[in-house]
Amino acid sequence: MTISQNQILKIPVIEADTENIKPYGHLLGDEVSKPGLGIPFYQERVIEGENIDFSYRGTATFRTAKIMPGYPPIIWLERHMHMTQMFIGLGQSPFIMVLASPNHDNGETLPDLNQVKALRFSPGYGLLLHIGTWHDFPIACDRSVIILTANSDEVVTALNQMQTPDEMNQGDVYKISLPKRLGYTIQLDI
Repeated sequence: MTISQNQILKIPVIEADTENIKPYGHLLGDEVSKPGLGIPFYQERVIEGENIDFSYRGTATFRTAKIMPGYPPIIWLERHMHMTQMFIGLGQSPFIMVLASPNHDNGETLPDLNQVKALRFSPGYGLLLHIGTWHDFPIACDRSVIILTANSDEVVTALNQMQTPDEMNQGDVYKISLPKRLGYTIQLDI
């Protein structure tokens, strides 16, 4: 579907919390996930949490990226069907994620723009995406932010092999152009 007219969808930025993140993934922050793992060392001073359900195909890849401040228009959304991608903000700066609920179980190949949210993550917080969650790369707010990303090597390789920004469906990356596919650009309502 090609739509010639481009409309702007303005969405408010809301603070991420354990409830509003549930359709998209799991909030990672200043609480231990599922405390009580029975590792016997350091019990007097360490509360062990259970493993985080990071899944991927092939080789795991962890990397950092520095994101410059600003609120660009959102023109891309992507999803991964073989990975629960993770983004964690390092340092003292918040970041924003634009997310839409997974809809692949309904046979959908495009995000539902009625489900798009912009969530701001406090400094030191992050999220683990559900399989199939539509998302753009994190956005810095008023200051640059360093993001630690947990990926699969096939995703990083596929993205790195692109010669120009364009839609793609390779290496567990299904990335679409919102203006081309849906006739929309998303703007954050700050």
